[in-house]
Amino acid sequence: PISAFTPERVTVPVGVRIRQVKGPKQNIRRILNGQDAKDGAWPWQVSVRMYGSHICGGSLISESWVVSAAHCFDPSVANSTYRVQLGETRLVSETPTQTFSSVKRIILHPNFNSSTFLADIALVELEKPIAFTAAISPVCLLDASVRVPAGTPCWVTGWGNMRPQDPTPLPEPAETLQELKVFTIDSTICNDHIREALQKPAGDNPVKEDMMCAGYMEGYKGTAPGDSGGPLVCEENGTWYLAGIVSWLLETIEHSVAAGYPGVYNRPNAHNEWILENVPGVTFTVVNFTLNSARPSTTVTLSSASPSTTVTMNSAGPSASIPKVLLLIVLLRLTP
Repeated sequence: PISAFTPERVTVPVGVRIRQVKGPKQNIRRILNGQDAKDGAWPWQVSVRMYGSHICGGSLISESWVVSAAHCFDPSVANSTYRVQLGETRLVSETPTQTFSSVKRIILHPNFNSSTFLADIALVELEKPIAFTAAISPVCLLDASVRVPAGTPCWVTGWGNMRPQDPTPLPEPAETLQELKVFTIDSTICNDHIREALQKPAGDNPVKEDMMCAGYMEGYKGTAPGDSGGPLVCEENGTWYLAGIVSWLLETIEHSVAAGYPGVYNRPNAHNEWILENVPGVTFTVVNFTLNSARPSTTVTLSSASPSTTVTMNSAGPSASIPKVLLLIVLLRLTP
């Protein structure tokens, strides 16, 4: 890892956050109704850099491995093109908690489909093992048998574009990591809602078996370009679990985020066998998420898009196979 200093090594339980003293709050615009994350609040969050520029998020799952979205990576580009930033909430900062790592290997899921975003998951091996600290620790992985119940409060984090309703040729990432509380949505309800918007026939489900929905069905609170690969985490009994990986969302024909539709995430525990084949010593946990009265009703009222609005499926990151995002990819590659 490339670092100007060596942080103190600590023993950190997997999936447990250790709060640190919060630094000065920056006066920046909010990303999709999110808020600035406190330093050390999400110690598994990483920034994936390409030619030095942030392109996607990711989650640390062991001393040597990060999980992200497959569409974040270009197989034709050398691994040396990428770096990973750990232990920091700000994209441009030099602090004692910050560490950069070169990338040794990138493994895309062999079943990844760039049109449907099926198996949109990738494993990134760091050049050297990372020392866990209060600001750098892994998130827990769920057993394949676990399904997070609809209505579960979870959190999504990322540095994505803070102005998705005002698209520019090169989206501007947030300076400080943003966090947002979202609720999981029943996959059948989500599928029906999105399928209707895309005018697909019954049975042609855009939300595949290895995906899940989370967010809000009114207005827009959630992910944006640049958040791809980042974590959707849910807490149970003080431990945080990686429930989803930011994958895709809907946008209008004007290329702005479509309001009234939740974000769609890949479920990493749908690919546990593949993860286990590639990540030595990784473990998975059976969790019974507690349903309580504090959670909202899982009955969701669908809000239709206005008659003049046409929505299309779009990746939340830089490399979906549609012209606008491919153009964005080229611009990101040229950014110093």
